[in-house]
Amino acid sequence: MNVRNCADIGINAQYIIKRLLANQNLLKLLYYTDKDPLNHEDLTQEQIQKEVFEKLIKIVPRVGPKETANSVVALRIARGSGLAANSEFKNVYLSLEVFVPMTQWIIKDTNLRPFAIMGEIQKSLNNKKIEGLGKLTGGDFDLNFLTEEISSYEQTFVLTSYD
Repeated sequence: MNVRNCADIGINAQYIIKRLLANQNLLKLLYYTDKDPLNHEDLTQEQIQKEVFEKLIKIVPRVGPKETANSVVALRIARGSGLAANSEFKNVYLSLEVFVPMTQWIIKDTNLRPFAIMGEIQKSLNNKKIEGLGKLTGGDFDLNFLTEEISSYEQTFVLTSYD
C-alpha cells in the first residue's frame, strides 16, 4: 500500500531533528569526547547551529570518513506505508544510526556512551507527538557493525502520521 502524501515526511524529519537538538544531555554525549561529557556546561545555540547540526546530528544521512573523535547520529527515513484499516493514517519508519568511536565508549557514568546516547534519543522521541503530525513510538535497536575504530547501532521508531 502506498503512503498517501510523501510531502510531509520531510516536515516530520525536521521536527524530529529539532527534538534531538533540544536534548542537552544528548548534545553533550555527542559533542564532548572526554570521560565525563555530562558534567560540561550546556551547549549554546550558536554551538548547536555551527558545530552540532549536520555535523553530529544529521538530517542528511551521509557519514563520511571520520575527521574527529565525536560520535554522530544520522536520521534515515527507512520506509513508509499506508494503513489498510484507515486510509487517513500512515506509518513512516525511521532509523537513527548511532556511530561511536571505540575510544569513546567509556564515560564517567554507570553507562557506556552508545547506550547513553540511545537512551537520550529514546527520551526525546518515544511516545512523543510531533507538532500535531503524528506520534512516534519505538526505540528498538540493532547492532549494525563493529570495526577496530567505530561502532554503529541502528535505533528504530515508527511515526504514525495522519492527514
